[in-house]
Amino acid sequence: MNPGLAAGTVLFVIGILLGIAQLWFSPWTAETFMKVELTIGGLLGIVIVVWFVLKEQKEDKANRSGNRLDQ
Repeated sequence: MNPGLAAGTVLFVIGILLGIAQLWFSPWTAETFMKVELTIGGLLGIVIVVWFVLKEQKEDKANRSGNRLDQ
């Protein structure tokens, strides 16, 4: 599995589990919970953007070197 995809999936699952924990047990204040969720969301966004850029760069390099799928 791609490390970017694995990291994104882990962050998403952590965010969901924290939301469920907050819903059922309220271990944090509303302000702290929002800070934690926004931090996880920001990290998830960064992982997705970096993964996409690296994937596009790899595909562009393959196309420029002549290793195209349509040949």
